[in-house]
Order: sequence, then C-alpha cells, then structure tokens
Amino acid sequence: MSKKIKDNAFTIQNEINWLITLIDNRLKSFFENTEFDYISPPNIENDSSNYANFLQENQLSDMERVILISTISSYFQVQIFDKFLIKNKVLDQPFTEFGGKVVSNRNLFIPTLETISFIFHNNSIQGKIHIQTFFEDDHIFKKKNILYINYDDSFDSFLFSTLSLSAEFIQFISLGKKYRPTYSSNFPANILSTALDWEDLILDKNIIDELKTINTWVKYSVEIKNDNSLLKKINSGYKALFYGPPGTGKTLTASLLGKMNSLDVYRVDLSQIVSKYIGETEKNLSRIFDIAENKNWILFFDEAESLFSKRTSVGDSKDKFANQQTAYLLQRVENYNGLIILATNLKPNIDDAFSRRLQSVIYYKLPNKSQKLKLWMNALDSISNLTKNDLNDISTNYELSGGSIKNVIQHAWLLSKQENTEITINHIRLGIKRELNKEGKVFELD
Repeated sequence: MSKKIKDNAFTIQNEINWLITLIDNRLKSFFENTEFDYISPPNIENDSSNYANFLQENQLSDMERVILISTISSYFQVQIFDKFLIKNKVLDQPFTEFGGKVVSNRNLFIPTLETISFIFHNNSIQGKIHIQTFFEDDHIFKKKNILYINYDDSFDSFLFSTLSLSAEFIQFISLGKKYRPTYSSNFPANILSTALDWEDLILDKNIIDELKTINTWVKYSVEIKNDNSLLKKINSGYKALFYGPPGTGKTLTASLLGKMNSLDVYRVDLSQIVSKYIGETEKNLSRIFDIAENKNWILFFDEAESLFSKRTSVGDSKDKFANQQTAYLLQRVENYNGLIILATNLKPNIDDAFSRRLQSVIYYKLPNKSQKLKLWMNALDSISNLTKNDLNDISTNYELSGGSIKNVIQHAWLLSKQENTEITINHIRLGIKRELNKEGKVFELD
C-alpha cells in the first residue's frame, strides 16, 4: 500500500472520528437536555494528504466539513450512524428529529440533510434554512462536482434528501489519482490520444494560424478564469467548429490540442446521447457537462450535425420539443468554461444560433498536391524505401485525404508482409484502388 493511500486514509479516519464525537455529544445533549459540547475539527495545517489539501485550499467551514464527512462516512463507515436507529419507547417508532432513511433489509441508517442539520444545529429552523445554502449552483460542492443531492420525489422537503459523492472526488481523496472516467451509460465518451505531433498536421497556413489562436486561448484559459477584469471582456469558454470531408484532420487536431497542453480530450458518443424520447437527450447531455465542468477537458463532438442541427418551424409537438432541445444545448454549450470542438462534414446543417456563438470556424478541405506529397512521405517514413519521385504521380492524380492515405499505407504494408518484400509502388496503387472502391470511385491499374 502506497504512502499516499495511507495518509489519505489516516486523515479521513480522523475526520470520521470527529464526526462520531459530534454525534455522541449531540445525542447526549438531546436525551439529557444538556448543553451541546461542540468539538473543533482536527487540525490539518501540517497534513499533506489529498483530503487535507482540499479542505485547506477551499477553506471549508466547520459546517461544510460536517456535510462532507457525513457523506464520506456513508461510503466508508456507515455503521457510525447506527445510533440513530434507536426508537422512541413512548411511541414505539424512530425519532423523527433524526431524519435519515432506513434500509430495512440491511438495517442501515443513511443520513439525510435533516440528519446533518440535527448533528450541527439540533434541527433549529435557522439551521435547516442555512444548510440549503451549501447546495446552490455557485457553491464549491456543485461547481467542483464534489457531491450531489438525491432528491426524494415522495417528499417535498429538501431536507429529506440524501447525498452522494462524485466518483472523481472519491478517487481523489482515496487514491490521489487524476480522475479519468471510463466509457459508461452515464458518461458516453472516450478519451482521445495520438502518437503524432503537431508537425504531422499538414494543413493550409491560414488553418494553422487559426489553430494557433485556439491553442493560445487554451494555454491562457486559467489566467482568464482567475481575472475578473478579463472575464468581463473575454469568454471563459471557447467554441470551435471544424467542418469538411472525412479524413482531413479534424479529429487529429483535437487530439493534438490536448496533447500540446497536457489536457484530456473526450470524444462524446452522440449515438448514446441523442434519444427519440422527449427530454432524454437533454438529460444525457447534462450528465456529460456536469461531469466535465471545471475539469479543463476538451470536449469533442464528432458528427455534430446530429445534435446541433437547425431548428425548424413549429408544425407539431415534435418540432416544438426538438427546438426546446436545441435551445437547451445552446445554453449548456454557452456556459461550458472549457474548449468545445464540433466536427461535421455538413456545415450547412448546423443551427445558425450555434454559429453565432463560435469563436472559430475552420474549413478542412482535401489536401492539394504538395500537401499530399508531404502526407505520403511522412506516412512512409522509416517503413519504406520509396522516394519522392516515386510518389509524385500518385500525389498528382488521386484525390485522397490524410485519413485515406493512412488506410492505403496500412493495406500496402500488409500486402508487403504477405509477399515478404518491401513496400512497393504497386502495393501503394493496390491500396489506392481499394480505398477509392470504398468511396464508389473507379481506379484503373496501369
């Protein structure tokens, strides 16, 4: 077991022990009708654990610490709340003052906001009102996706809600690792990476210049977010649209922007986001944005036309809800404080309202002859003896994107392995024929 894990566990246990003392003292005060003996939380000034660092960096109050450690205890030591299972002997039922939810098949007591209010404020009206302020949108619990509320639909009272920790926060305070969610129904997105470098991106100079502008924003985005004067003048988020034929470098560009800035890039699986059921698309997208918020991730929406398509005139209820969905997407995209990249082959299908919110719109066209030659040379470097002269003819005569050239090289390499030879120009031509046939085009061998 690593020292980091031991340090994290030690600090969390100390905090839980503090909560246990508060519970004991509150119950003693409640049953004996005596003054509550409040105990200050553990001193963490010289504590270097992840949990202690989080508390210090965000200057959490005692009440916030009680809310947080109560939720953490529900994960790691839920038995500390067993004392609340005691029954009122007069009424032969649980004490309603304690709040909480009982899992009857396991005889577990799960604290609610009312339970936490009881521990800290003895269920005073002022305390019950005060606890609600910790769950507003601008509070750190919400802004940094620390914990969230599980509303009880069977009761109107906010205080009947339980709390859950986000997976990222659990991982951070226990293992001390950077949170990288894996693909799931709750987070249908995969991390993008590439072994290529910026020099491998063969594009027109005007596109490279526009990408440098995006890269500059990414590089200084933290400075923008931390400067109130800049925030009034410069967007805290950046939205870009890449459009053009497939295989022209849109996905590679997104990967490289992340790689250059040591940021994670997530490609959102829109097939799992878009739903025919009313309201489901919004819910699915909301989960993505809620998890990604304040992570400094780059979100990449490929085939974005399926999600960001033009609104239509309202002819029936389906049109109405479709337009409401687009309006919701506009709001979430507008409010995201990181880089969002939309990629599409069909720019005219993107809603005009989205276009007005884009800081960059970049057209990726098929490479010209000189660019194709560079792509061929780079792709064959160190795996073939073909020369520039060998590749001049195919660079001139065949319209292929960078992605298609990569496919050709792979097929040519496999052919060379089958024949136990070096890659020849004939292997390349066979690969081109195969690629063009996939696109419904005809290629005649010499």
